[in-house]
Amino acid sequence: MEIKRYLADEMTPVERRKAIEEGKPYDRIPCLPCMGEFKCQISKVSIREMWHDAQKMADIEIASYNRFGHDQLMIGPNSYGIAEMLGANVEYPENQLPYIRKLYLDELEKVDVLGQIEIKEHPRMKVFTDAASILEKEALKTVPVSASAGGPLTIASYLHGAEKLLRDFRKNPEKVHQLLRVITDAEKSSIKIMAEFGLGTAFADPVANPELIGPKYYQEFAFPYMKELTDYAYKISGKKPFLHMCGKTYSIWKYFRELQLESISIDNIIDLNRAKEELSDVLTVAGNVPPVDVVMNGTKEEIFESVKQCMDIGKQMGKGYVLATGCEVPYGTEPEKVEWFMEAGRLYGKK
Repeated sequence: MEIKRYLADEMTPVERRKAIEEGKPYDRIPCLPCMGEFKCQISKVSIREMWHDAQKMADIEIASYNRFGHDQLMIGPNSYGIAEMLGANVEYPENQLPYIRKLYLDELEKVDVLGQIEIKEHPRMKVFTDAASILEKEALKTVPVSASAGGPLTIASYLHGAEKLLRDFRKNPEKVHQLLRVITDAEKSSIKIMAEFGLGTAFADPVANPELIGPKYYQEFAFPYMKELTDYAYKISGKKPFLHMCGKTYSIWKYFRELQLESISIDNIIDLNRAKEELSDVLTVAGNVPPVDVVMNGTKEEIFESVKQCMDIGKQMGKGYVLATGCEVPYGTEPEKVEWFMEAGRLYGKK
């Protein structure tokens, strides 16, 4: 599928990003509706097909860009892909989100077997590298492309279970660290492979939410591995990664400031003004239009008003701003709603 220049914009996303990085004038603030499986609706492809057919995965990204003109494309392997390559039993329903059918590590004593797995040889990895190869040829000169990757704690929860993981923070911390070491090394392998096709990295780590694990355990079990991964991603690709964190993350913002990030994406329950005051002196902030209450269920007027409110604050950010949804736009959202989000972004994000 051929990617088209989006005529409503003066610059392509690649031109816009380059101008921002070089401190030169640019046409508008970048806009990133986080779309996930929602994009399948644009090409009328099932969710299962998207995750298993490289050509369809790539075509979905291009078709979505041709319709919306957003500022970044994103493919897997994501949390489920990495977990699956490490042994997780992932179910991919026809048109529902993937889920873990059965835990691979019911007890952490089995973690030793994971060290024998090399993901670059895994057949699932080939789906993502084939999609990356297509997008490298068809899209990368027009719009940046990233490979999504889960945070190590989130992937660990897919292998061992969130409740068991939280229990083992106290009962078996050495084995938890051993598991996180294996996952981090696997993610570094994936990052390196995808960087060979010119892709950046986008992380999401919902299980590392301090509302779930607390700031103490975040510092011990999440931050060191995310710091290692963001440093590595920047070093190996020359591109700082993107990180999305769900929930109220105020208590761990001091750690965000130490990460090598292109931008930090925040949940829509976060006070954007507070992010401006406490994060934007060192980080580009992305957010935080509500994806359900506003984008999925809102009227055109409500979408425009929410975008305007975010843009009014975003334009005051010290290190820049990306208009984004506060989490993924749900599957089943009318595509017209995302068009309105982008239309409002172009209107209120003009420079």
